[in-house]
Amino acid sequence: MAKSHTVSTSQMISIVGDRINSLLQEKNLSIPKRIVKDIIQGFLTTVENEVTGGRKLRIDRVGILQVKDRAARMGRNPQTGEEIKIPASKKIAFRPAKSLKEQVTGVKRSTKAKKSSKKK
Repeated sequence: MAKSHTVSTSQMISIVGDRINSLLQEKNLSIPKRIVKDIIQGFLTTVENEVTGGRKLRIDRVGILQVKDRAARMGRNPQTGEEIKIPASKKIAFRPAKSLKEQVTGVKRSTKAKKSSKKK
């Protein structure tokens, strides 16, 4: 497995800026990095606001981000073996888009035909 690395926000700004400017190059246009930075920061702020506001956020070709409630449950202290009550909490859940999952895993899922639900 190839070693992965983290892409920082500033690196993402450079990548997106270079991509946009390569597309605009044939028209002799360019966008300054500070504008790209504002766009990326605006996008990230929107993601943060939507998710913390309790809304499900679907980003095409990436996936779905949402907050899910976790019910209270019983657990066990691994050092003492004592039962403990774990309180209810919230978690951020991410479900990758089908196309992204297929690209990462290299496995293409077949789409099954839906059964008709005719009532007789």
